[in-house]
Amino acid sequence: MIRMSRTAAAMIMACVVSPVAVAGDTAAPLTAKDAGQRYGQALGALEVCHGSKLTAKADGLSQSYSGSELETFKAAAAGVFEAWNGVKNCVNAADPNQCKIIMDKSCLAAEAEIGATGKALAGLVDFAKH
Repeated sequence: MIRMSRTAAAMIMACVVSPVAVAGDTAAPLTAKDAGQRYGQALGALEVCHGSKLTAKADGLSQSYSGSELETFKAAAAGVFEAWNGVKNCVNAADPNQCKIIMDKSCLAAEAEIGATGKALAGLVDFAKH
């Protein structure tokens, strides 16, 4: 089962570091896929990161898209959210701390990217103070 958790963590990290528009960057608009990935990251953070809360900005993120773009948004969000669920359900009888470390690192990365001062898409999730 540890292999699955490593795969899930790798999937999260691949989505987290994918190039997206940076807040305030007018040259690179956020695509439906990029926005969906960030929304999936936000939903996943709610499942894994203690004390996290979705913001109104995250709730309204999909409203910018319709038709096939909305479907792209939903598919991207579902894929990233599925990876977060893999992390949440991590089981490693030999070393349960490894699962905790993966969760903690995923939460730190999410906070750095979609938290209040996030570098990718700030303000999607409010995280509890450390």
